Amino acid sequence: MRSPFARPDPATYKREIKQGLDRAFGAAPEQELELGTARLIVFSDHHKGARDGADDFQRCERAYNAALAYYLASGHRLVALGDVEELWECAPAEVIGSYPQTLGLEAEFHKAGRYDRFFGNHDDLWGEPRQVSKRLGNLFPHLSVREALKLRVTSQGSTVGLLFLAHGHQGTRDSDRFSGVSRLFVRHVWRPLQRKLRMASTTPAVDWELRGAHDTAMFEWARGHGDKPVLIAGHTHRPVFGSSKPELETDRKSSEIEPELLEREAAGAGQGELARLRAELEWARAEERRVRNQTPGSVSPPCYFNTGCCSFGDGDITGLEIADGAIRLVRWPDRDGKPTPLTLASEPLTDVFGAVADGV
Repeated sequence: MRSPFARPDPATYKREIKQGLDRAFGAAPEQELELGTARLIVFSDHHKGARDGADDFQRCERAYNAALAYYLASGHRLVALGDVEELWECAPAEVIGSYPQTLGLEAEFHKAGRYDRFFGNHDDLWGEPRQVSKRLGNLFPHLSVREALKLRVTSQGSTVGLLFLAHGHQGTRDSDRFSGVSRLFVRHVWRPLQRKLRMASTTPAVDWELRGAHDTAMFEWARGHGDKPVLIAGHTHRPVFGSSKPELETDRKSSEIEPELLEREAAGAGQGELARLRAELEWARAEERRVRNQTPGSVSPPCYFNTGCCSFGDGDITGLEIADGAIRLVRWPDRDGKPTPLTLASEPLTDVFGAVADGV
């Protein structure tokens, strides 16, 4: 007998994801978002745990708390897009007791009326309003946790496009329909192993192109939907930015460094200086090859974006900003390790919606 958890064939897998997202889209409430004044930051997949070896959020606590303080002061609306707590591995009280400072910062957004909370598969307990009130009510009074939300983006009274926000687990067998059994495996098998070995479950934030069957299924759902939504999701832990080339991770391009190296060689510069320039040149060349290979050309039209996660093993976090009429993929910390956002990619939202409407 075939296991219900076995990965179905690609066509069946895409059909199941489509069914899950169709259901969530059909049930999602709709709000209006004014393009000129919108200021949102979307984070997902924190997986806050119990500060043990299985807690993937510990490494990212500094970056995330710094980001919360920044966006709180700058007037952003915080969108927590699911898997914020790791409730497959931990009891709610364990997590709440482990991160009072982080929860307190998030609660400041709620108090200011600038907080949207979604449930994912690892914190699907928050899909039950009674549990939300019981466990989170002291910090987040009258909090409503959603599965999905439509944001109709307008400019001067006219609609320019539709954003659809959901965690992204909808329709999957292990994370949606059979999540109860998956939860038992994670809590009683994976968590003890991870605690013992202190393994990070998410690799560093170095890629932001379309990868894997699930990213592709979500992209194809958005591309084929009649309402032409732009889907913003999490779940896969992989950042996806649907339209522009990411900025280089090097301060200088190889075309700038090479002439300087030749000039310094001709001038008889010392061995140490030339060694430094040669190293910088090869670093830049390799980085440029890497970025060219990561250009998300397959995300066309740019109808799917993914936040990445707040539980990378290197302590980085990624998220999506919507501000100043643009959508941006950002990383905390910056390339110097300072607590400030680094923009990895940016695109005007009107250009995104225009390309989606045209199907290109």
